[in-house]
Amino acid sequence: MTLLAILTLTISGCSSFGGAKPITVSSKPIDIRIIQPAMPRGIDLEDIKWHVVSTAPIANPCVKNADDGKREKNEDGTCANGKENPDWPEGYTYLDKFLDENREKNNGDIVFMAISIGDYEIMSGNMQELRRYIREVQEVVVYYRNVTINDKPAVGAQVKMKD
Repeated sequence: MTLLAILTLTISGCSSFGGAKPITVSSKPIDIRIIQPAMPRGIDLEDIKWHVVSTAPIANPCVKNADDGKREKNEDGTCANGKENPDWPEGYTYLDKFLDENREKNNGDIVFMAISIGDYEIMSGNMQELRRYIREVQEVVVYYRNVTINDKPAVGAQVKMKD
């Protein structure tokens, strides 16, 4: 008998004791707070200096006159006021200048690092590909920040060149 009473209460639930209560369903938008990662820091690229080294002679002009700014030559073709760079010998080339400057900077040692024109083109293309990739990743990050942050628009990092 007890088993029958327990079975009846289990099957019928509590509906026999107070009736069914209506279920109310309401919905409202909720603001989702997603933790935002820090924006990547901007890329600081350092400028490189390329040297074009050739055996072409460097022009070493005569010194200008202080009065009229003209470069005067003697009858034999030598400069009346001397050369602008008197320590340069006749026929001094860009290669000579490059070697002299680098010997002075590097305690007399000379080291060349060179690439072919084709390799330079490949390096340039790789650099452009790297810049494209960074821009695209930055656009994705800005998009997700704009989707999830409502108070202000997101902006990407700036690329700055050092002088």
